[in-house]
Amino acid sequence: MGIFDSAKKLFAKNAKSIAKDAGKLAAEVVDEAAKVTADLEKQVEKTVAAAEKKVASAAKTVEKKVNATTKSAAKATTAATKTAGTAVKKVAKTAAKTTAKAAAPKPAAKKPAAKPAAKATAAKKPAAAKTAAKPAAKPAAKPAAKPAAKPAAAKTAAKPAAKPAAKATAAKKPAAKKPAAK
Repeated sequence: MGIFDSAKKLFAKNAKSIAKDAGKLAAEVVDEAAKVTADLEKQVEKTVAAAEKKVASAAKTVEKKVNATTKSAAKATTAATKTAGTAVKKVAKTAAKTTAKAAAPKPAAKKPAAKPAAKATAAKKPAAAKTAAKPAAKPAAKPAAKPAAKPAAAKTAAKPAAKPAAKATAAKKPAAKKPAAK
């Protein structure tokens, strides 16, 4: 135990100076801690400021891109609307022209329609004459057999003359045209 006793004696002799040195060391530690804390605060502030700048810059970039996209979309929409409007106007003009053409009377179309009707009546006249000739031939044979039938023969001869006129007016109808051609 001699070692401990000698340490106690040394400590007792130097206790005042050791206490002073320990106080000085503690004060230095506190000062250093304050300096380190101040440096850390400065670094944190710099880091926060840099981060804020980056966030603000990113926000501005995003805002610019959104504005540019909005403008280009608006331009595209306007162009599409103009194109669609032009197409609608063209279609409307074409429809109006077509409607006007369809509604306008065509004098050239009336003339050819009249010519076929005249041809039909001319074509019907020979056919009507053939049908009229057949009934006239039959009564002509009968008067030879019956002398009292002569007035009837005159009546039948008058009737075929009347029938071609009636058939000529009926020749304009398509239904009358088909049976006469057969």
